Parts: sequence; C-alpha cells; structure tokens
Amino acid sequence: MTAAGLLGADRLLVVLVAGLWGAAGGYTLAARTAPRLAFPAGSLIAAALAATAARAVVAGLLAGHSWWFAGEKLLLSLPLLAFPALTTTLTTLPALYSAGRGTAGPGALRPALVVPVLSAAYAAVAGVVISVALGFPGSPYLAAVIVLAWAAGTWATWSMMTHKGPKGRAWRVAGSVLAVLALCWTGLSLWNTRPADAMNLAPTGTTAITDLTGPTSKDAKKFTLTAQPGPNGTLTFNGTTPGPTIRVTQGDDVEVTLRNTLPDRGVTLHWHGYHVPNAEDGVPGLTQNAVQRGGTFVYRFTATQPGTYWYHTHQTPNTGLQRGLFGAFIVDATPPTGMDEPVTLHTFNGALTLQALRTPPPGTAVRLRVINTDNGPHVLGLSGAPYRIAAVDGMSVTGRTLTNERAQLAAGGRYDLTFTMPRGPVLLTADAATLNLGQGGKPADGDLIDITRYGERQVQPPARFDRDYTWVLDRLVTPRDGLPLLSHTVNGEVWPRIPAPVVREGEWVRFTVVNRGGDLHPMHPHGHHVLVLSRNGVAAAPLWMDSFDVGPGEVWVVALKADNPGVWLAHCHELKHAVEGMTLHFAYEGIRSPYTLGHANHPE
Repeated sequence: MTAAGLLGADRLLVVLVAGLWGAAGGYTLAARTAPRLAFPAGSLIAAALAATAARAVVAGLLAGHSWWFAGEKLLLSLPLLAFPALTTTLTTLPALYSAGRGTAGPGALRPALVVPVLSAAYAAVAGVVISVALGFPGSPYLAAVIVLAWAAGTWATWSMMTHKGPKGRAWRVAGSVLAVLALCWTGLSLWNTRPADAMNLAPTGTTAITDLTGPTSKDAKKFTLTAQPGPNGTLTFNGTTPGPTIRVTQGDDVEVTLRNTLPDRGVTLHWHGYHVPNAEDGVPGLTQNAVQRGGTFVYRFTATQPGTYWYHTHQTPNTGLQRGLFGAFIVDATPPTGMDEPVTLHTFNGALTLQALRTPPPGTAVRLRVINTDNGPHVLGLSGAPYRIAAVDGMSVTGRTLTNERAQLAAGGRYDLTFTMPRGPVLLTADAATLNLGQGGKPADGDLIDITRYGERQVQPPARFDRDYTWVLDRLVTPRDGLPLLSHTVNGEVWPRIPAPVVREGEWVRFTVVNRGGDLHPMHPHGHHVLVLSRNGVAAAPLWMDSFDVGPGEVWVVALKADNPGVWLAHCHELKHAVEGMTLHFAYEGIRSPYTLGHANHPE
C-alpha cells in the first residue's frame, strides 16, 4: 500500500479508535449499575482493541516507508494508549463477560476496573490531538502538555471513583494549578504568533540585500509594466492579462520599470525561476517594499540563463496573481525560428484558459512554452504529432519522443513542447481545456509520464553534501495570527516562525522534502533551481526544477547549489497554502535585509 493510502487509513483509524474507546468507556461505566450492558461494553472494548491493533499495523507499515510518517504514532500516541488498553484486556474485559453471564457476584465490576477503560478513552482522544496538532517532528512542550493532561485525567478519574487520593480542597488546588499552567502555555503560544506591525527576517549581517543588485547599463533592453485595473475584477499589466511577454536574448542587460496605478493594493515583480540578484527578486518585506499607488521600482539584471520563465506580483499573490498580475518572460539563446510561442495556463472565474495561436504551415518547427500560472497542477497532452519535452522549468532536457503520452505540470512550472507541424491538426490539452492548431483532433489520453525520470542523465550529482535539511510538510492546527487555526505547516511551524536553513556560498545543500498531509504541495525556492535526486526512493534522471509537486505520502530529495547570495523565499505555490503558513525562507551567511514584514508588505 502507498504511503498516501496508509496516511489516509491512519486518519480514519485515529478517529475510529477514539470513538470506540469513548463508547466503551461510557458503556463500561453504565454497566456497573446495569449488568445487561456488560456484553455491549465488552464488545466495544474488543472492537476498540482491534482498531488499536490495526492502527499499530498501519503505523508500522508507514515506518517502512519513512520514519517521518510514523514517528509521533510509534513514540507517543500508541505508547500512551498501550498501558490502559493492556490493563483493560487483562482486568476489565474478563469482569465484564462474567457480569454479562451472571456468574459474577454483586459488585464484581468494581470502580477500579472502569478506570483503565476511561484512561484508554482519554489516551485515544489524545491520539486525535496528537494527529491534528502535534505531527512530527512535534513540539516537546505540546507533547508534555498532552501527556500531563492524560495523566491528570486518569488520576482524577481514579481518585473520584475509588475515593482515594487527594480530597476536597487539595484536589481542587491541584486541578486549578494544572489548568492555569495549560492556559498560560496556550495564551503565550497564541500571543507569540499575533500579527506583527514590523518583523525583520534578517536583521544582521555584513552585506545588505540592497547591495546585491543588477548592473546599470545604457544598452539595457528596457520595458515598462504598469499595474492597472481591468474589466470584470481583473488586474492587468499594461491593460492586458497575461501582461506583455518580455522577450530578450541571452546576455542582454534587462531593465524593467514597474508602475502602480491600482487604487487598493501594492505590487512587485517576482521573476519566477530566474536567478536574478537578490535585490531584484520582488519579495515585499524581504528584498524591497511593495510599490504602492503612484510609486515605481526599477528591476535590473543580466539575462544569463536561456529558457521559459514568467513574472508575477508577490504582494498578496493569492489575490493579485490569481486576478491577472502575471506574464511570460522568455530568454532566447539564439534568435527563434519556426513557431516559438508562450502558452500561459490560467483559471479565470472557474474556467481554465489557453490563448489562441495561429496554425503554422506543415513542416514548421514548433516550440510551445507552456507556463502554469495557476495554484494547482494541470495534465498536459499533445496529439496529432510526436513530440518531446525539450525543457523543464527553463532548463534543457534530452528525452525520448512521446506519442499520446501526457505529463503533469506543477503550479508555477514550465514545459517546452517541441514538434514538427504535420499536415493534419495538432491538439494541445490542459485538463479539459484545448488549444487547436488546425481543425479537429482527438485529445491525448495516454499514460502519465514521470517527469523526474524522463530525461537522460545530463548532470552528475556531487559525491558529498555540505549541509542537510529536512522539510516536513503537514496539515495541523497550530497557533497562527494569534489564533489556533488549521494551517499548512513546515516542521510543525508556520510562516514566519519556520527556522531558516543557513547556507554558505559555494556549498551543495541537500533537502529532504516529506509530505505527511493529504494535499499536493508544489514547492518553489526563489533564486535557484534544485537538482532532483530521487522521488520516493527511486533515483531521478536527475534534472533541474524550480517548481516540483510533492504529493501526499511522497519524499523528494533535492540538491541546491548555493551560488546566488541573499535571503530567499521558498514556499508552496498553491498560494492558498502559502497564506495558511507554508512559506519560509533560507539565508546565506552574512546577508541582512533592511526591510520588514507587516504593514504594507505581505509576500504570502
């Protein structure tokens, strides 16, 4: 069974286990005065034990996939339940069956025999809390609070039912102290996550981000993009969405002036996938301040890397980008020949759109530069001609010819599809949306390829890595913006509290990215591509990517070459997930930022 299937089974089992143990505790308590309920109570305990055993098996299978999927289950949740469940099996269950058969004397189901069942119910409920709030690696403080709460509940139940232990005032004082400590811990956690008016992510260092700029050149290719309102609630650059395609030749100096005429929001320009100098990256609160109405900002960099890229606002991008503030950015290694066009995929008002293109004459060499500007993936297919994926995320790939096969394109990702125009029609599909070159055509319906294994091995990974980091992606209830909210987390934390990996220029850094949740996460580091080394333990081609889909239950291992100094954002490009916490940053040693998050700077 896949890790994703096992994770889904565990989510069902943890609720089932809590429900069965809770019901068993209630029936066992009632059976003390109503012996006819002894058999139902015993049956519920047996069912709870079976469900607990099933969860233990699932946890063991998950550990076989990766310890990251099973750690808190095997170290905390199941051990917490093991002792009261075992005690229930050895003591309470026989007493219940005796009471149900009428072979036990009056009072056989002593109060002390009820306590293990109720303790198991408390532990099973704690298992739900661990599953939705702790995760792995979890906070040791929260783990301690959960264990103390379970122990206090068990002790209080034993004390009240057996009339032993602290009496009256002593019990009330102990309970009050525990409650006050729990409330103080909760309140402090929420207070520390309240929205800040100003927060600097990189306050110290010998080099300022403002020094990491592109060149000023009188020969630069110059462009102006003006953010302005469009029809039907859209936002545009220069009156269109997508905005104008910026196309330059490798080696050109580029200068882009951003102007903002929007009445109600700031904007920036982020060059998605492009290795611009850090000060040109367009992240408000980290590399610049957001450009407010009437303001301007000039971006300067040299177009050193050819390929297919795109630009978009990074100020509240889940609204600004999705409403239309984006466009294609193409860098040609040589003057294009044949038909060479960008194709942007974007959903407006629930409908996926692909712009129309002219049909080239037969024999024309065609390159379609497909750019996914949406929050989620799209499955691409091309029928009517054999084709190749000539580039992934702007980087050239040498791979086999495809016929009727399809490929999933991650949010933010790009595939260059190349083919020779035949005499008949060619049909490009993205999910159910189509782009026709010619009339007619049948959509591709072949198998999905694994993009990580598509190309030939063109890059040799390093023999050793200078640093290793792990990002565990999850869906947990955690303090965010001063409230306990269901969030998308990295290592149990949310933006901007996720600790930043620190790198040094020239290093090779290996990242293990683990998805414990039920959602797909297209991860995107700024200013760098990563070399995909493996996916779920299977070696990749390898290939360079800057937007890669980490599915539920998947483990990706990627390598980053630290060759672009700065403080860089990294986030899930399902931008709703980024807003809900799955945004972080990584920093080069010695780099500081003069900008602050909060107020008018919101990169997520």
